[in-house]
Amino acid sequence: MRLKLLLASSLLISTFSINAQQRRTCGTHDRYLQAVQADPSIAVRRAAKDQEMQEWIKRHTTSRTSSGTVLVTVPVVVHVLYYNSTQNISNAQILSQLDVLNKDYSKTNTDTGLVPSVFKPLAADVQVQFCLANVDPSGNPTTGIETRAVTTTQIGNGNKYYQYSQGGMNAWDHTKYLNFWICDIDGGSTLGYTYLPGSIPASQDGVVIDYRFWGTTGTVSAPYDLGRTASHEVGHWFNLEHIWADEAACAADDGVADTPQQKGENYGCPTFPQTTSTGGRCSTTDPSSMYMNYMDYTDDACMMMFTVGQVARMQAAITAYRSGLLTSNGCSGTTGIRALNTLATSIYPNPSQGVFEFTILENAPVALTITDLTGREVFSHAYDTNEKTIFNLSNQADGIYIAAFECNGKRSVRRIIKN
Repeated sequence: MRLKLLLASSLLISTFSINAQQRRTCGTHDRYLQAVQADPSIAVRRAAKDQEMQEWIKRHTTSRTSSGTVLVTVPVVVHVLYYNSTQNISNAQILSQLDVLNKDYSKTNTDTGLVPSVFKPLAADVQVQFCLANVDPSGNPTTGIETRAVTTTQIGNGNKYYQYSQGGMNAWDHTKYLNFWICDIDGGSTLGYTYLPGSIPASQDGVVIDYRFWGTTGTVSAPYDLGRTASHEVGHWFNLEHIWADEAACAADDGVADTPQQKGENYGCPTFPQTTSTGGRCSTTDPSSMYMNYMDYTDDACMMMFTVGQVARMQAAITAYRSGLLTSNGCSGTTGIRALNTLATSIYPNPSQGVFEFTILENAPVALTITDLTGREVFSHAYDTNEKTIFNLSNQADGIYIAAFECNGKRSVRRIIKN
């Protein structure tokens, strides 16, 4: 598949008709084209970065990590802007979305088994996990949730949502955190939107989701009530394009080799194989369009996979655009998200010259596995309840490592730095 150098879809807005049929559509393609017309260097810079990422993918093909390894933990801050009490969503609703993201991005979602057999070998683990930040940009403890009552209706439909002086809430450091703004965008017709990296100022770098389409409980509205709007938008935040590349009739592709090129977007829940309709395949050698991909426009119940190629593109984007996540301490506090069955864990000192000590809030045996960023296991040990919880990486090279703890059916993954 040819690589489209002009990335013509920067800002995604997914919408549905509030009349007879609800569906996702793209409504802001023209805005991106206008932005490029005003500043052509946006497209030039992104094309150069895209080439860099393709080279990175080639170099790392043979060393890609195995499924289950967490390459990066993304600290999340959720800014809730509410005009009335209904829009002031509960913490349970917020946490339900984090649960979906962690499952979808680790290929542990239960519906992955519904992927057609011909595409199953392509379904992949992104190796990214998400946690509500427990340390803010100033180093203070935080819940990772901010709320603010607003006097502006449909605050997400303009540029006020990210400006505190205009009634919104400012983004936290976009190099260290993934910012979500949850609000009423335009009365219910817009599900959410985000920007491809490198195409928007830092103050707007994040994801906006309507409160009706965030998570799996509370105010969510079918058929977008399974949290897949955020899974889709975060894919864009990690530099994925729509699977049909926002060009009709097979005029372009998404820059990913293992996603079949398709004529356009799919809506609802198509039946496999999808070959001839608007969202059908472009080549008769492909078994079907990949309508079950998170980057199509199908209903939440019919989105269930990223491909190996999409994973490579997202991992390359972390290196090219979002490398600050690798050293962010936004999730290094001791509170964590216990509601998500996450093990509360602290590690100190971190960074360390080699010797680390950890504590957990459980009186039970703990299994610890440590890998480097290529997925190579460098340490593994099962600690009993009376054993001192120390591990030594003095014989390893300086750098970033991933420590995975398991205890009492709970799991925690922490980034550690040896220097």
